[in-house]
Amino acid sequence: MAPAQAADAASEMQSQADAYMAPRWALEFKGGVYQPDLEFYETFYGDDQNTYWAIAGAYRFKNWLELGAELGYTSDEGVGQLPVNGTVGGDVDYTLMPLQIFLNFRYDASANQLFVPYAGIGIVSAWYKQKIDQQSDRDGRTDIGVSARAGIQLQITNSDRRGATYLHGNRRLQTYIFLEGQVFSTEVDDIDLGGEIYLLGLRFEFD
Repeated sequence: MAPAQAADAASEMQSQADAYMAPRWALEFKGGVYQPDLEFYETFYGDDQNTYWAIAGAYRFKNWLELGAELGYTSDEGVGQLPVNGTVGGDVDYTLMPLQIFLNFRYDASANQLFVPYAGIGIVSAWYKQKIDQQSDRDGRTDIGVSARAGIQLQITNSDRRGATYLHGNRRLQTYIFLEGQVFSTEVDDIDLGGEIYLLGLRFEFD
């Protein structure tokens, strides 16, 4: 009986995996470090990186494929360059808000899968503003560029790994923490305002 029971259990697990459909909507909150590609960034701002925050939402067409959008924000303060003689002087405030549209490819095979790896590609444009003492403000939107991302998610919905928490009726909620790396490139006047981003985040999936 033991072999037959084991076979039945394996068959049932396979059937559950085949029938699994992940929650279709996702919402993410994340923060981390942004390393700009801007030349002389460290000279003007005192460091080669800055804090970065983002919020993202996505819709999953399949367990393995989702389309999403992400809005990021970073702001820094430093010392500008005087327009008359080129010497350093005057405060400068720099703000960047990238907007990304992305496709993520995920390995998500079952409701109780603990780790979910993913990678994605997308397009990006950014709003920017730079305020420098004794100079005119510079602001606007960059050209459309490209982005890429990869990460790993850890499901924390239930410590016993039973999968999604059920809300009202058949509505589900799955929760993850994740690590993610991004790289993007978007230019204005041949100046690249992109860079690399390293993020820690919280993801909610729901129906």
